Amino acid sequence: MTNALKYLGLILILSIIGFLIRDYFFDFSLSQIAYEKTQIVNRTMSGQFYSHILFALSIGIIPLLYLIIRKITKLNFITQGLISCAIIVISGISLWQFRIFQLNSRIQKLSEFDIGNGIKTELNFDSLNFGRYLFIGFLIGTVLSILIFKNRNKTVTE
Repeated sequence: MTNALKYLGLILILSIIGFLIRDYFFDFSLSQIAYEKTQIVNRTMSGQFYSHILFALSIGIIPLLYLIIRKITKLNFITQGLISCAIIVISGISLWQFRIFQLNSRIQKLSEFDIGNGIKTELNFDSLNFGRYLFIGFLIGTVLSILIFKNRNKTVTE
């Protein structure tokens, strides 16, 4: 029972932290996009709420993903647990950076067209999907950790 409360508390704390740092995350993400000739247009109120909730849940779900890995592979926390947490976080960051790369290459292709002076192309803020890519990266990291440690534990016990 106390383990469940620890995980629920950690999920709640990380979700609140994710909700609070979302604006900084998106500002940092937008600073990595080279959009001199591209304008990021506003979004709807429901899209903004959805974006806040998705990012907060993406950050908050990390302890649950670790618990899934721990239950499936029977990790010990000191070494394998830290490695699995690192795999989850690195996968999330990698997929998020991949999304930034995709957007930069799309903007680069759009900027090759001569559309005249003063005319800018527009990207919808809701279609950037930084939080969604981060979340999917966390899920991919979880699957990778399960595959790595399930096979490693199987070979150690045999």
